[in-house]
Amino acid sequence: MKKLLAMVLAMVMVMCMAACGNAKSAEATWESQLGKKGVLRVGMAADYPPYESYDANGNVVGFDADMAKKIADYMGVELEIVPMDFDTIITAVAAKTIDAGISCFSYNEERAKSVLFTNTYMTSAQACYASTQYGINSMEDLKGGIVGAGNGTTGMDVANELSETYGYTTQAGENAIMAEALKAGAIQGVITEKCVADSYIASDSAAFKMIKDDLTVEEIKGITALGNDALLNKLNEAIAAIMKDEAKYNQLIIDWFG
Repeated sequence: MKKLLAMVLAMVMVMCMAACGNAKSAEATWESQLGKKGVLRVGMAADYPPYESYDANGNVVGFDADMAKKIADYMGVELEIVPMDFDTIITAVAAKTIDAGISCFSYNEERAKSVLFTNTYMTSAQACYASTQYGINSMEDLKGGIVGAGNGTTGMDVANELSETYGYTTQAGENAIMAEALKAGAIQGVITEKCVADSYIASDSAAFKMIKDDLTVEEIKGITALGNDALLNKLNEAIAAIMKDEAKYNQLIIDWFG
C-alpha cells in the first residue's frame, strides 16, 4: 500500500511540474505579454515632429508612427497609438498599461533600470536652435539666458550637462510652446533632437536658426517592460526585418526627414 501511495504521489508531482512548465511556457510567449490580445499598444509623445505629431484630423503621424505600424504589421497585430506626455511613457511601459514606447527614445543607464530597450532603428543627434531675432549665433551667446528642453528627455540631460560650460539656466517645456517662447525672446535656445530642430526651422526659417547640430550622437530605440523578453525579441525581429528592406526603410526616412 505504501509503495502504491508513493507511486501515486510521484505521478501527481510529475503532472504538477508539467503543468507548471506549460504555464511558464505560455507566459513566455510574446503574444501573452501583450496587454490586449492581438493589439500592440504603443505610447508616443505627439509634440515631436517629424518623429510624431498630430495631423489636421487629430491623427498621430510621423516616422515613429510609421515604424510602429510596420512593426505591428510584421507581428500580425493591430496597432493602437496611445498619445501621452514623453516623461510618462516609461512609467506606463514599466506598469504595463502600454506594451511599448516608440517615441524617439535614446538609451541611457538610468532608463535601463526601468525598461528594456530594443535594437537601434534610427540614429540622431542632439542640437540647439534659436531665434533669428535676438543675436544668438552660437552656444557661447546663450550665457546668462535660458535654454529649454523636453522634460525627461536626453535633450534635457544634455542641456543640464552643458549649462555650466555655457552659463545658462535650463527650463523644461513642450516643443511647440518652447518654439513660441523663442520667438518671444522668453528663452534663448532649445536643445532637442536634430531632426526636430530641423523641422521647426523648416516650418519658419525667418524665425528660427540652428546654432549647433552635433551636441551628441544618439541611437534611437523602442522600449518595453522589464520581464517582457519574448516581446522584446519579437520587436527586435520586426525591426531587423524592416531595416533589411533598405529601399522601403530609406524611403521612410526620405518621407519624414527629406
